[in-house]
Amino acid sequence: MNYVLKVSDDAVMRMVSFYRDYQKESTQPSVVFFAKTDFVSVTIYQSNKVMFQGKDAYPEYKMWTSLLHLDSEEEKTQTKKAKKTVTKDYYKVSIGSDEVGTGDYFGPVTVCAVYVDKDLAKKLYAMNIRDSKTLTDETIINTVDQLKDQVNYSLLTLHNARYNELVERGFNLNKIKAYLHNKAILNLEKNIADKPDVIVDQFTEEKLYYRYLASEQAVKRGIHFTTKGESKFASIALASMFARYAFVKHFTKLQEETGYPLIKGAGNKVDELAAHIIKDKGKDYLKNIAKVHFKTTQKAEEILQAKSHHFD
Repeated sequence: MNYVLKVSDDAVMRMVSFYRDYQKESTQPSVVFFAKTDFVSVTIYQSNKVMFQGKDAYPEYKMWTSLLHLDSEEEKTQTKKAKKTVTKDYYKVSIGSDEVGTGDYFGPVTVCAVYVDKDLAKKLYAMNIRDSKTLTDETIINTVDQLKDQVNYSLLTLHNARYNELVERGFNLNKIKAYLHNKAILNLEKNIADKPDVIVDQFTEEKLYYRYLASEQAVKRGIHFTTKGESKFASIALASMFARYAFVKHFTKLQEETGYPLIKGAGNKVDELAAHIIKDKGKDYLKNIAKVHFKTTQKAEEILQAKSHHFD
């Protein structure tokens, strides 16, 4: 489905600047600018109409209607639908905390806590920010780039070398996550005057969460834990987006530094790539770019062993 906006000359210039890196040629005489990413095409006409097409057409359209403070009958209809699909507590004033990267063999673990106050809640409502798990990385990056200077947040990144060191010392993944969430929340609370409710996307039982933090001097208590939090509270959805944003940025940098086409997640392709890297650089090299306690490492070694036997 296509989505169309009518914008001012200043807005056209702003949008052209935003999509400049994705500009493509257009043979249509009425088109003054055309850009195409992996998920959305943006066409700006001489009439100052802007058309969004593709998988992320609607999220992109929503982003610009909010940024440009536009309204339309279609927007009003969508807003009415949004009211029916989220609970009244979704835009609750709160601190939300979520993590990204724990299921990815390559790349760090990122945790972010964000504070959604009344003003930000209204903005997120207007932007139709809901379940962050349904958004593409590109949409998340665009959205966070527009919001990050307007949001109080604390973002922590645990890089692979330090992560592997903690695992070697006996930390399990949930203990690591508990430590990062606790630190992010406490850091954020230092920077805000209010004391809102704190919500964490649940990854372990509440009693175990606090047990993991038994050795910490400062521990945030009274946290509300909820499963699938990104679909229940805007603060967690936004925290998830900020954490994903950081993960993707670090992941891209890691690709550039290593020269390998790293793959997100885990699975057979990741196993094969890890085997290739071990063959090229040795197993110890993985400690700086991967979570080596994953079964992926063992599978990669088995792949190499099978290949060596094949050539014997």
